[in-house]
Parts: sequence; C-alpha cells; structure tokens
Amino acid sequence: MKIHFYILLIYLPAIALVGQPTKEQIKAVETAKKEVKRMKGQPFPDFALTTLEGTVITKEDTKGKILLVNFWFSRCKPCIMEMPEMNEMVKELKDEEIIFLAPTFDDAELVDKFLDKRDFDYHIIPNVKDFCLEMNVRSYPTHFIVNREGIIEKVIIGYSSMTVGALKKTARKLLKSE
Repeated sequence: MKIHFYILLIYLPAIALVGQPTKEQIKAVETAKKEVKRMKGQPFPDFALTTLEGTVITKEDTKGKILLVNFWFSRCKPCIMEMPEMNEMVKELKDEEIIFLAPTFDDAELVDKFLDKRDFDYHIIPNVKDFCLEMNVRSYPTHFIVNREGIIEKVIIGYSSMTVGALKKTARKLLKSE
C-alpha cells in the first residue's frame, strides 16, 4: 500500500496535467527516471541560470560549495507538500557553504503569483524547461545533491516523509568531508 502511495505522488503531476497517462507516457517517465538515477557519480552539467530576482548563477559560482537542486513546479502537490520542510532545512543550513536552487519550467509571472501565497526559500529559477529536459527530469519533485567537486552525490525522485531527512543527511556528510 505504501509503495502505491509513493508511485501516486510521483505520477500525480503528470496525471493532473494531461489526465490519465498513456502506457507510452508512463514508460517515458520510467525511462527518464532511470536516466536521472544513472547520473549519480557524474559531473553536474555546466549551467548559467537566472533567478527570479535576475541574478545569474553559473556552475563556476558553485565551485567548492555543495549544491542542492530541487526541480519543481507550482501545480505539483508533492512539491508544495515538501516546501515547509525544505524551508526549515535552508534555515538550519544557512550558515554552511550550500547553494539551494529550484529550477522550474513555470514562467516568472506564474511563479510570482505562487510565491504570493507560499514561501520557498531556495533561489527560484523560472522558465527553464530546456534545463529540466536536459537533466531528464520528468517526475517532480526531483532533487540533486552535488558535492564540492561538482559531482552528483545523490538523486531523490518524488516526495516522501523521508526526503528532506535524506537531503540533510547527505548534505551534512558532504560538509564534514572537506
């Protein structure tokens, strides 16, 4: 029963956007998830992303720092469910050398409206559909934890009660291994 719940959380965003998913859509999502998981141990790709505030953050800016990347979108119920915990994690780790990025395919106007009602303490990166596709992200939320050398240390797809704990545990492990 628990497994069905987690599967539902992973597929819910796709179902909400297009109705009942086809077998081809489910297969495409599963294939993309496998590709994302295979990225563990690989370098995080080069990027130059513009935050909602207009600041450009590049991979070069993250050298020597830990990077937590949370792919999300404003109509994703699991993404919204995890935000309070994610914000607490940002507060707990604010004095550490960690950069929190939140890319989304949503445009800036939609994100602004969303943030009028909710807080999300990551650096929000709107309108990056191409980057989401480049990273093979098809399930939301998807989290990447990148170590100080720019290597993907952990990938977490979906949301559960253990997601933020796993993110914090990995971040703390990386902070200790300077």
